[in-house]
Amino acid sequence: MKRWQLVATGFFVLMVWMAVISGLAWSGGRGQGFRPCPYEPYKCQLAGICKPFNEKGKVVQVLTESLQGSMHPGMAVVVDTKKMGLVHVHLGPVWYLERQEFMLQPGDEVSIKGMCESKKEGKLRVVAYELTKDGYILHLRDSLGRPNWEAWRKR
Repeated sequence: MKRWQLVATGFFVLMVWMAVISGLAWSGGRGQGFRPCPYEPYKCQLAGICKPFNEKGKVVQVLTESLQGSMHPGMAVVVDTKKMGLVHVHLGPVWYLERQEFMLQPGDEVSIKGMCESKKEGKLRVVAYELTKDGYILHLRDSLGRPNWEAWRKR
């Protein structure tokens, strides 16, 4: 009887051990910092108002914001341009920009290409798809506005 109990206990321990190991193997392996992307495929929030924006200026303020309530916090800058005055420019989610290893500080000279101009509270607002600083280009979206942080895209 003892031999049968020993075999049954060994079999049970082996099964539990295999379940734990297989659970780890199928856990996704995403690594540290994985976040599901809450963004939908790009749709201009200002239907019919999207037009190109291409200006140079000096960064006045760097701030954090979200375009919609379900999105991760995003980074934005207020840029003082010669032609249009103060322009509020939304760049993208903070988690994506942190991985690009760039720094923006007030006083930096930047060139911004973007779209979706609108006036809100008297300020011109733009969604950027490219930012250039000191000869370096930060690509945020393609020319149609689809974010570079989206994994899958339709052709």
